[in-house]
Amino acid sequence: MSDVPTIVVAYEPKSEVDLYLPQAQMRKWKLQSSTLDVQFGSKSVCARVGSMERNGSTLIRPSLAQSLHLPTGSPLLIRYLPDQQKLVFGPYVGILVSTYNAQYQQSPFGPLSAFFNEVADINRKRGGIVCAFRLQDVNWDAGIVRGLVRRGGVWRQKVLPLPQCIYNRLVSRQRERSEQMTAWVQRCKDANIPFFNERFLNKWHVHAALEQQEAAALHLPSMVRYQSQEDLRQMLSTYRTIYAKPANGSMGKGIFRLRRTQVGYSLARPGGMNQSFSSLQGLHHFLSKRTKGKPYLLQQGLPLIGISGRPTDFRVLVQKNRAGEWSVTSMVARLGQNRIVSNISRGGSMLTPLHALRVCGPWATSNKPSPQLLRDVALKLSILLEEALPGHYAEFGVDLGVDVRGHVWLLEVNSKPSKTANTIPLPDGMEEPPRRARPSVVRMLEYASYVSGFPRASKAKSGIKRKTTGKNRRR
Repeated sequence: MSDVPTIVVAYEPKSEVDLYLPQAQMRKWKLQSSTLDVQFGSKSVCARVGSMERNGSTLIRPSLAQSLHLPTGSPLLIRYLPDQQKLVFGPYVGILVSTYNAQYQQSPFGPLSAFFNEVADINRKRGGIVCAFRLQDVNWDAGIVRGLVRRGGVWRQKVLPLPQCIYNRLVSRQRERSEQMTAWVQRCKDANIPFFNERFLNKWHVHAALEQQEAAALHLPSMVRYQSQEDLRQMLSTYRTIYAKPANGSMGKGIFRLRRTQVGYSLARPGGMNQSFSSLQGLHHFLSKRTKGKPYLLQQGLPLIGISGRPTDFRVLVQKNRAGEWSVTSMVARLGQNRIVSNISRGGSMLTPLHALRVCGPWATSNKPSPQLLRDVALKLSILLEEALPGHYAEFGVDLGVDVRGHVWLLEVNSKPSKTANTIPLPDGMEEPPRRARPSVVRMLEYASYVSGFPRASKAKSGIKRKTTGKNRRR
């Protein structure tokens, strides 16, 4: 594969050639002036290809660019597939979102705008295009999508072909479980469009998938589905402390800490609302009303290390890299604001993992894990989980806990780690996200380029340009 980042959209009235490539590139690909298929996204057009002496530029006829829905002003790479006699422009990454407001061109995605801005800007620098769209923006029959493309610091609606891959950032679990979404994902598969981070993860499905694998089982706390008072009785008779968690919850919402006491049972919530119950029946009745029929799980309480009773866990971001292999991108320790959860969205604070392992406690043994061990466990669990679950995943937020004896436990796996500004780790004293590219964004784009067929995407210096003379001028 070779890359030619500069594409000039221009009109050549005296030539029958639709696409000019630099002579050096033609020689490298061993191409002669001929007719080839030219593809962008799902659109493919037969075009006459010739060579030109100007090096570093690719000249394309406007009518060909229009047929491909090739946008102007965006740097793109090009590769040649000799076995198919085809030239492909890309990488072209689609992002599926729940909603946007096109009137707010600088921040159409609300709290996620900063993240999407960064994704689009970095991809542009590397050579490629990002289009964000909703389910209803796709016309499968016509093979087009009307979505938002960022250029010059603003997002504008454009009509493009179906993308080369799709990164799922839907925020609604209900919509994701809908029949419409199931059919939509199947159409992606039928069209051979990689669709990754396919679904939100259900805590019970994760537990059930991993407990059958010996290498993972030793990191799993005991867990049962909460379906009756008997489930509650068995767990509280085995463990003094347990947690009731929604099977489909996130960000620490809806969690209860339950304890067996000398006079009955106690219940605590993240907001500090504590209650006591003299009987198991009373506790079960209270929980049944609060859970409102939602699927809940009961999980073994763990004596995790922390500071002054504030729990500490370790969020490890594991992503697929430019070679399509799982690797650890980052890790941060999270110190809870309260004694129940440590989520940053619930008021927790961040520490470096090494610092957390030094200052947290208490320790009942000298067997303290290293940050590298935590990374290794997260990586191992991610690989095993993908093997056990159906669907296509490329990113897991793995939450690990360390108990007072130094044992590493899996607390939760999130297939859509939060991307809002208040969950981005920042250096001490810094109030704004750093200007340099976030490693998690770079790695996601590297994987997207890989599955799009551009595994060695390089930086592009120039965008698609167009001569603005005469009646062919476009705005």
